[in-house]
Parts: sequence; C-alpha cells; structure tokens
Amino acid sequence: MWVKKFVACLFLIPTIFIVCLHWLLPQELQLAKGESVELSFQLPITAKTEESIGVLGVSTKPLADEFQLHLGTSVLAEPTETGITEVTFYLCDSIPIKTVDATVVERISLVPIGKTVGISLETNGLLVLETGSVTTENDETVAPAKNILQTGDLLLEGNGQQLINKETLSQLVSNCNGASIELLVSRNGETTTKIIEPIWSEIDQQYKIGIWLRDSIQGIGTITYYNPETGGFGGLGHGVYDVDTGDLMEIKGGTIYTSLLTEIVQGKAGTPGELRGSLNMTDVLGEVYSNTTEGIYGVMAENMNTEQTALPVALNYEIEKGSATILANIEGTESKEYAIEITGFTNQSGKDMEITITDPELLAKTGGIVQGISGSPILQNGKIVGAVTHVLVNDPTRGYGIYIQNMLSTADTLNP
Repeated sequence: MWVKKFVACLFLIPTIFIVCLHWLLPQELQLAKGESVELSFQLPITAKTEESIGVLGVSTKPLADEFQLHLGTSVLAEPTETGITEVTFYLCDSIPIKTVDATVVERISLVPIGKTVGISLETNGLLVLETGSVTTENDETVAPAKNILQTGDLLLEGNGQQLINKETLSQLVSNCNGASIELLVSRNGETTTKIIEPIWSEIDQQYKIGIWLRDSIQGIGTITYYNPETGGFGGLGHGVYDVDTGDLMEIKGGTIYTSLLTEIVQGKAGTPGELRGSLNMTDVLGEVYSNTTEGIYGVMAENMNTEQTALPVALNYEIEKGSATILANIEGTESKEYAIEITGFTNQSGKDMEITITDPELLAKTGGIVQGISGSPILQNGKIVGAVTHVLVNDPTRGYGIYIQNMLSTADTLNP
C-alpha cells in the first residue's frame, strides 16, 4: 500500500508545483515601447516570444555568477515596437508553464483633472421604464402597451419619424386620432417593429399609449483625465446606469457643464454618502460621445481650465501596494490631493485596485468615498495609475479603483 502512495506522491508533487508556478507567473505583460523591464525569479524560469513578430525581445540570465549555483533567473524584456505578441515561460528552459499576452504601448502623459462637473446624457431613443394603464370614457382601465413593450426597450422611431425626445412621441400620439402607431424598437440589441393602439383617456382628454419614458439623465461626477494631444477626456471610471432598469444607458450624446457643489452627505456604514450640486447649463465644458462600463468619454471645450500639469501614465505592473493619493474636488472649484492606501489587487472588471481612504481631512468631510467622487484620479510615484470607482457600502473608507490603462484601452476602441 505504501508503494502506491509513494508513486501517487511522485505524480502529485510535480503537478502541484506546476500549478503554483502557473499562478505565480503574470497573467499578462504590458510594457512601454523603448523601456526595458527585468523580471526576476528565484527559480530557473526562461521566456520566449513569437519569432514572427518583432514587437518584444526577451533574454534570460542567471541570478548568480559563473562560480555559484544558479538558483534563479532574470528575464529581460526589451519592447521595440508597439503591438501585441505572446510570451511563453519555461521551467529549466524545456517545460512550458504558461503563455501570456504581451502588449507594447507608447508611454503617454495625461493631465489629471479630479474636478466635479455636471453631466447630462441623452438616451439613444426613448427608454421605456414601465407600462401602465389608461382610463377610458366607460371608466374602464386598459393597458395598451402590455405584452407589446417592456422595461428597457428603446423606442427609436414612430411611424417612420425619429423620436428625438418624449415630446416628439407625445405629439405623435396626440395627433394620431386613434390610429395605430408603428414603433421601431431596440430590445437587447435587436431592432423590431411593434404596433400599438392608442386609447382615449377620459381623464387627460387625449390619446395615450400607457408608458413611462426617459430621454435623458443628469447628475454630478468627476472627470479623470484630459489628453492634451487629442483634446479627449475620460471620467467616472464606470458606466452610467439607469436607476430604474439597472441597464447601462445607451446614449446618442451628452454634455458636461460646470457645477456648483451645494452639500456633502457623509457616508456611513450601510449608507453611501453623496456630493450634491447644481448644473450650470450655460457653461459648457465638453461633449460626451460614449458611455461604457469603464467610464464616459468625450471631447473638452476650449474654455476648460485644466490647472494641473501632465503626468506619465503608469502601466499596470508599475502600480504597487502602499501610499498613493487621489485628486478630488469636494468643495469650491479647486481639486486637491488626499492621501489613500492601495491595499490589494483583484481580477474584477472596474475593481482592479482595492483602496482605503487615510486622509484625515477627507474622512472628516465625506466619511470616505461618496457618490460623485467616482472618477477622481489615483496618483502614485509621479504617475496617473487609475481612478476611484466604487465604495464598500458597509465601510465607506474602503472601495475600488480601475487601472488607467483599462480606461485608455476602452477609449482607443471608440469613435468620437
């Protein structure tokens, strides 16, 4: 029996060792063009790239000199051109352990903003919040949209006419004289046609189709960065979701304005805090063209005063646990740095970094991370590393941040 156990251990131990190695090696490599990076291992690990792509060169050297036992290796990565390739790590230069994507990017500099602004977004169509009933002249209740429309539908056209806002549809229904209306509807990414029969409302003395709609949303948020090369900006670090449907808002555009902060509702365990303010819709700061899970993106107006100087963007591997700051605007019009701690890293989308607010002044005024502060840039070692995105409801001093590179990767896929 002991022989079988011994043989089983001979197979099990190497397997566990390989699994541990796989976990310890990086999930991906992100490197800046022209900036060599050395990865040190306390084991005989080597690496090779795809020979067909001249993006990245790697070489391996022992960590000890020629008179000592080679207990480990150092892998030198030399990014030569922007692009994507693959790197495979080997044990003892022969056993493949893991293959990861390696991306080489240009090191760019961005202006950290950290300023709260008023945000107004227009839905891409009219968003159906819910359907309801209409009271007829016979005192009956009828639900004309029931089983035809549903929460989350986007109404794009009515009888071939583009539905620009709620008033457009209201006028169309009022002037239909009871005739059926053909609606072009977007549902779960697919476009379909729906026919709905308006009902005369005895109470309102006009035709109704019994639906609650939204065509825009306004709020307060923080702009993360401004790119002086392109004029573009990114903010929030997370998407804007409809409060009724819970879905990411599909927008056709939007605007950012100056805002006046009027109140800080402090965050407490179980109750998130909030920055409250008003939008000055006569002072336009920029136009929004996209709402994504990684934030909102747009183009700054020429009159935007950025105040801050540009800082280099950190690559993900450069971000480390320890002291950092956030640039936030919690009173007046000025942005100010506040101390935080980066306490850990995760694989959750939009929650790449675990952060804790440590600054006494910020804690005294807000209680920690509050709604409206999302998008505040996170700075470390003279670089922009990310943006605040989430707060832990049961502990407002703690929350999450997104890597700045993840925000920029999304921005690169968008067409202004």
